[in-house]
Order: sequence, then C-alpha cells, then structure tokens
Amino acid sequence: MTYGKVVQLRVPYPMGFFAKGVDGRVDDPKAGWKGRGLWVTSGNRTPMHIEGIDASSPGAPGKTLSSPLVVHFQLRPDPLAH
Repeated sequence: MTYGKVVQLRVPYPMGFFAKGVDGRVDDPKAGWKGRGLWVTSGNRTPMHIEGIDASSPGAPGKTLSSPLVVHFQLRPDPLAH
C-alpha cells in the first residue's frame, strides 16, 4: 500500500507470470529512482498452462521457456521521469 492505496504492477508477458516473492532493493543510493527497484521472482508448478510454451515434462534437464523468471521493476516518480 502506498498512501493508503493498493499499487498494482502488471507484467505484460508472459501471461503465466506468477509472482512468488517481492524484494525491494537499493543498488545505488546516489542514482535516485534509477538505482532502486523491486525484484520479483516467478515460478510455476504447471508450466504446461503458460501461454505459447510447449513445456517439457517436469524435472527435465536444461533451461526451457517455462523456467523460473526474475523481473526488475523500476518505479518512476512520474511517467515522464528520465
């Protein structure tokens, strides 16, 4: 919640993104908003349901398109901030 309001973050792709954990992190305190961000991990117990992915059987070796993801959100103070 921010100022008493719920903040909703959207990941446009993949459609099967399922956030498992959210961590806030400051990488560079002098860089302003560019040095800060939210790191979100994604996992999926049912990769066969992810849009557009021909998933291999569970436990198959190697990296697939259904492998877990890490997404970095950078939150700007306003939409036009550079």
